[in-house]
Order: sequence, then C-alpha cells, then structure tokens
Amino acid sequence: MKRKLAAAGTVVASLALTAAMASPAAAITAYRHCFTTGADGGARVMNWHGPDRVDLTLSVTDSRADGHHARVRFLSKTVSGTTVKWGWHKNTSGAGRTFVRETSASHPNGIFKVGVEIARFEGDTYLNSCVDWG
Repeated sequence: MKRKLAAAGTVVASLALTAAMASPAAAITAYRHCFTTGADGGARVMNWHGPDRVDLTLSVTDSRADGHHARVRFLSKTVSGTTVKWGWHKNTSGAGRTFVRETSASHPNGIFKVGVEIARFEGDTYLNSCVDWG
C-alpha cells in the first residue's frame, strides 16, 4: 500500500510540474535596472514568447531638479549577438516624477538577451547614461 501511495504521489507531482511549466504564469521574467546622474529606471521583461517576442514594462524617474529630462529604452541581442537599440521613451514630467510604459518588442532574428538603458538629456542632446544587460 505504501508503494502505491508513493507512486501516486510521484505521478501527481509530475503532473503539477508539467502544468506549471505550461501555464502563462511560468513565463520567463527578467528585470534590468540601473541609475545614472539625474535618472533611475528599468525594464521588466515578461512572457518571453518563444525566442522572438517579449512583453515589457519600462520605467524611468527624473531624479534631479536640474532642468534636464530622463529617458529609458529597451535593448536586446539577436541570436547572432547583434545589439538592437529600441526607441527612447521620454520622461518630461519633472524631478521626482516617474514615467511608466507597458509595451512589447519583437524581432525576426529573435530576442536572446535583454537590457535597458537609462539616460539624461538636454533637449535631444545626450548627457549621460547607464546600461544593464542580463
């Protein structure tokens, strides 16, 4: 009887693990974050759909009352290692304010590595930035 219960427990545990791996809640999630003078932010990567699409939450805080604005952009690498720099998202709301954007990214050559770049700008003039790769 003990042997049958142990076998049944193994089957149930195996089925639970298989179901968990197949569920959307088990999708790969990554978080990249960095800060530089005047800007702090990150990218949360969710639901890695195969190798070519991800859902994103991008955020950036203007951390200094200096008249400059903060920006965030998603970075990725393809299967061949080519870096893809996605478009900037601006936070022009002022010091202490955070900009949040939910979006997605897809690339025909895949998304195999993810990163984020946080920067400070004066108009369209780049001042400084940080990058976090994972």
